[in-house]
Amino acid sequence: MSSRDDAWESISKSQRIVVKIGTRSLLLEDGSFDFKTIATLVQDIKALMRDDGKEVILVTSGAVSAGMKKLGMKERPRDLVLQQVTAAVGNPLLLNEYIRMFGEVPVAQILLTQQDLSNRKSFLHFLNTMEQLLEKGIVPIVNENDVVSIDELVDTKMGESGKDYNFSDNDVLSALVAASTGAGTLVILSDVDGLYSTHPDHDDARFIPHVDTIDEEIKRAGKDSGQGGRGGMVTKLRAAEICMQAGAWMVIGNAKRVDLPSLLAGSCKCTVFKPVAKRPDKHLWMIFATNTSGSIKLDEGAVRAIRDGASILLPGIIACRGKFNRGDVIEFLDARDDSCLGKGITNFSSQEIHRFMAIYAKDPASFRNLSLGEVIHRDKMSFISMPPIPQE
Repeated sequence: MSSRDDAWESISKSQRIVVKIGTRSLLLEDGSFDFKTIATLVQDIKALMRDDGKEVILVTSGAVSAGMKKLGMKERPRDLVLQQVTAAVGNPLLLNEYIRMFGEVPVAQILLTQQDLSNRKSFLHFLNTMEQLLEKGIVPIVNENDVVSIDELVDTKMGESGKDYNFSDNDVLSALVAASTGAGTLVILSDVDGLYSTHPDHDDARFIPHVDTIDEEIKRAGKDSGQGGRGGMVTKLRAAEICMQAGAWMVIGNAKRVDLPSLLAGSCKCTVFKPVAKRPDKHLWMIFATNTSGSIKLDEGAVRAIRDGASILLPGIIACRGKFNRGDVIEFLDARDDSCLGKGITNFSSQEIHRFMAIYAKDPASFRNLSLGEVIHRDKMSFISMPPIPQE
């Protein structure tokens, strides 16, 4: 059996599936709902549940555009409050269409903000609710809560360290939902067939049907595809990184050219991303779902130590930024280049770290008499990347 066959066999066996559909796939050019595409999607989901016993979570965009159509707006408003108003108008319109088309199958609306997932307690409540919904045969319909969140409305960019994740037109949100709920596969239905080596309109564009590793070449292909901004290929690659580290498959296909059964069987044009070794759930949450309010910089010795399996201790910290409390998730950086190595749950507040750093700077020897413990214990650290050990 070929690796391609292995991939689609695994995908077809996924018991829990997350399906994300983008705004451009839901609407026609005049801003009205594309009822044909929505009806096909809904019927496919119902068939997967009825005939194959699958659990399906739907992540949908389109609230702002639906609100614009209702309010007679020709262009997306630039004013943030007006965008939130259109989302407030559009959300019930969008949900009503899903309720109507799902018919006898009950649906539930889940509106999330980044803060909902960043807070560990609310994150766990979200998971418990999702489990109950799926157990009862209810289709959760998830969207970002644009009325109170600006993560999707404001076009923010992710830092080079890979630490600033926003939902990005629900691509990243759908990956976080897939990772946190233990879904086997995430399907992203878009207005493109998948990943190309460069813009699809270029003569030398090469279609990439299978991705094992998101390396620099793949990242370059995402940028060169020409679909930047909210919902572009770059954000889909961010989503793929999350899924792959969560042990989930991810598939990108064209919503108006494929159907779910064909996509899940690998019988149509699409790009599939293969999962790698799965991170522990709490580590995934720390890296991808949490907002951080502070960071610590580590000297070369501390970087070497944590690379070898040690915890982070106070003497290895040379700078502390932001304000945070015990139990918060913070970033730890390599002081040599400010690159983010990862995130962890701190045992000290920023105020305590500053105070102990001042004591250590004045009298390093006296520090040995203090039983302070770890700033971040090894078991409560999750790494983004690790730098090479400097050569002597």
